[in-house]
Amino acid sequence: MTTRQNLNELLNVLEEIRSSKYPDVPKELIEQIAISQYDNQDDRNKARTETMKTLADYINKLG
Repeated sequence: MTTRQNLNELLNVLEEIRSSKYPDVPKELIEQIAISQYDNQDDRNKARTETMKTLADYINKLG
């Protein structure tokens, strides 16, 4: 299985969970976080920083 297939499977599972349990959370937000974590799995600090920025941007748009 290729790396991209693993990511696509993860995104599909996350979308199933999001749509059934957390429909108010935007799909794009979950995808951005998952891709950021996946792309930076060798640099946990960068992954955390990008995830926090993604969340902060989302929260600021709500305000």
